Amino acid sequence: MPKASKKSPGKTILIAEDDPFLSKIIRNRLAEEGFAIDTATDGDETLQKISTGHYALVTLDLIMPNKNGFEVLAELKKQKIKVPVLVFTNLAQSEDEREVMSLGAKGYYVKSDISIDDLVNTVKRYV
Repeated sequence: MPKASKKSPGKTILIAEDDPFLSKIIRNRLAEEGFAIDTATDGDETLQKISTGHYALVTLDLIMPNKNGFEVLAELKKQKIKVPVLVFTNLAQSEDEREVMSLGAKGYYVKSDISIDDLVNTVKRYV
């Protein structure tokens, strides 16, 4: 069952994150800013929700069950699905950043290097 609210039509954000604690923190903080939020906990669910819903933006973890974030981005590119994706990950290698950017991500952020407030401000810049 989707967890989207009706606060901001056209401003729904999909949080693709398999860590329930982090997902809840991001969800609650973005909801405080008036965004409607939906969540996915693995790559398959992320792709399914993107293909059936309209999202203003997707925050995407790279390390998730079923399909990882690289595979999600590759599938979005293959299907020519245009949705802004911001990658929030624990992977700090520059090769990973180059790969996700080449797959169409709009931004790449290492979780340990960004505060929740910075994450919210980054999301606001893209929505």
